[in-house]
Amino acid sequence: MRDAVREEFGPAARIVAAERVTTPGIAGLFRKAHVEATVEVPSPDELPTAVVAIADGPVQRAGIAALLADAEAAEARIAAADGTGATRADAFASVLDGFVADGIAPAIAAAPPSAPEIRSLPDQGGSRLQAVTDTLPGGATPFLDAPPVRARPVPPQVRSADGDLVLLVGRAGDVDAVAGLFATRHALRPTSAADRRAAILARADGVRDGATVLAVAAWDDGSTIEALGADQVWLVVDVGRKTEDAVAMLGAVGDRVTVAGVVAIGAAETATPESVHLLGVPVLSLG
Repeated sequence: MRDAVREEFGPAARIVAAERVTTPGIAGLFRKAHVEATVEVPSPDELPTAVVAIADGPVQRAGIAALLADAEAAEARIAAADGTGATRADAFASVLDGFVADGIAPAIAAAPPSAPEIRSLPDQGGSRLQAVTDTLPGGATPFLDAPPVRARPVPPQVRSADGDLVLLVGRAGDVDAVAGLFATRHALRPTSAADRRAAILARADGVRDGATVLAVAAWDDGSTIEALGADQVWLVVDVGRKTEDAVAMLGAVGDRVTVAGVVAIGAAETATPESVHLLGVPVLSLG
């Protein structure tokens, strides 16, 4: 056998893969099976990396074709016992084991054990992910129990073009308290405009003087908010008050004009200043 393999493919040839192929036949009849093999033949100038021992024995057919024919015949004999697919698979495996033992084919590494299957549990008032993690050793992990982190929207730049009108709306006391600081921080010119005509005049002065104008209005004064026709509207929110109240103000103002974001005040007077981000709009903090 050693001489036959070396005669056809050279002394360094070896089988690196083998596969059993079955032709279906007609309606399940006349099925045939054969073995296809891949032979590795190194180039003449390649140094051998291993010494392969091929058992001596009589040669009835030449080369690898003889080995494959013998393998197919052995498989057929073993499988003839009951004709089942499992038996044929065992026969094929035994033939390959023989190749490995003879040093003709490399050993095939065993597949790693598969991960345990996690079955879906019935819904019992919580998420399926929570139900599965509760069944793991040690129970649920704090990481999986934590709410997902959502990216906060980035507030836009306060308008600064000549003649633009920026409007602050909110509770009267909150707006009056923050207007001066907001105007100073963003280089705005305060105006007392409360109707359309006054707003137009304030805009004209801003164009002439190269200034952006700031007006104020109560959040529930819808007619004034609409009449001013502001280029940008900000809602003033005291974060120490109930979030539900801020939601109501945001909804009422948002039904009339587009709200650029929230100007948050009172953060130093509450233990939960981050609650303002629950509104889901950009936030500018004035402390």
